[in-house]
Amino acid sequence: MGLMEFSESTLIAVIAPYLWTFSLFAVVMPPYYILRAVPTNRHWMLYIIRTVFVLYMLAQFVISFWVAYTYNVLLSGFLMRNSLDIMTCVLSIGINIVQLAVQITVYVQALTKHNLLRDVLNDIVQLESDIRKHLTTDCSLASFRWRLGLRVGIWFVVVSTFVPYLSYMLYTQYFHPIKRGIIVFFGTIIHFKGVEYCISVQTIQELLQLVQQQLVHLRRELVRCERVELRFSLYDDLQTNQKLLARVWNLLNQIERYFFIPMLMLFFINGFAIIQAIHWAYINFERDNLNLRLYRIIYTVMIILALLIPCYLSQCCIDEYNRFGTILHKLKTMGIDEQLNMRLQEYSLQLMHQKMLFTCGGFFDINLKNFGAISLTITTYIVILIQFKLQAETEKKSNIGIRFE
Repeated sequence: MGLMEFSESTLIAVIAPYLWTFSLFAVVMPPYYILRAVPTNRHWMLYIIRTVFVLYMLAQFVISFWVAYTYNVLLSGFLMRNSLDIMTCVLSIGINIVQLAVQITVYVQALTKHNLLRDVLNDIVQLESDIRKHLTTDCSLASFRWRLGLRVGIWFVVVSTFVPYLSYMLYTQYFHPIKRGIIVFFGTIIHFKGVEYCISVQTIQELLQLVQQQLVHLRRELVRCERVELRFSLYDDLQTNQKLLARVWNLLNQIERYFFIPMLMLFFINGFAIIQAIHWAYINFERDNLNLRLYRIIYTVMIILALLIPCYLSQCCIDEYNRFGTILHKLKTMGIDEQLNMRLQEYSLQLMHQKMLFTCGGFFDINLKNFGAISLTITTYIVILIQFKLQAETEKKSNIGIRFE
């Protein structure tokens, strides 16, 4: 598929600016490379783009590794001078190591999965084109851009400005401001991957809504239609609608393969960050001023939102898919002929066997129910961690009292 065909898609036209922004942070390959339409005699241009992008990634990683190493050395000295417990050392140094691992994972995925991303975008264009052939109403570019901006764009602005600012303010003041900024900059990469996932989920929901509009139109036509030959034509349209929905479901499976490891990393490192933030809030409770306490609270809320928003959008998409069953049930109660009944049974069986689930490679589902389970797990770890801290402080005070006596 050429670049011109990609540009004819309403959905891709809205998504493309986000992809360009992600490419600046080396989260995805440049859209010019993904949505390429280069003549066969100019393939050298693609190799140049890929080579420059790889060098850009390597430069980012080398800088990130050097700054993280410098920060861990400074942090280790601070922990030893203040005789902090081993759990604090593991959490404080471990999160920087995990952040480097996440950065490597995102870079490797950008280099190795760009063909899968291109296939996903190609399927989106084909699906949108085929769905619109059977639609009586037109979906404007502005309406999708508006919905995507409200549901994802605002959060994208927050994770690229407000969250890094909070993270910057919470880093130790003894570290050089530029190095702090570099750590914060690379720490936002995984959040951009979460935003990319949200865009994909919102795109699937848009496709579902288009297929659903066609199904609602067919239901109305079947109610009004009395001529047998026209009714057979509507039955064929119903089967086409069923096939389009199956293609949306297959698209979801492709998106799941693409986001499997990044989303797993997103949930892990954000859970780690929440525990780390509350842990340091407990340690520095008496030392922190009011501003720092507010920063810690707001930062923790933002990280929780980074887990909630993908789960919420996935749940909205699942609910949209489940509405097809309600529409089919209304068709069943219309008392039309046996052939329609067979079509509806086949459609219902498809919905029963092809349930819409957003998962991290089958490890866990991404929905509101799972968000509740993750929140409960994180809370449990925090309670256990605080109990260990209280026990250690009690034993320390007891030892001091014994030595004093």
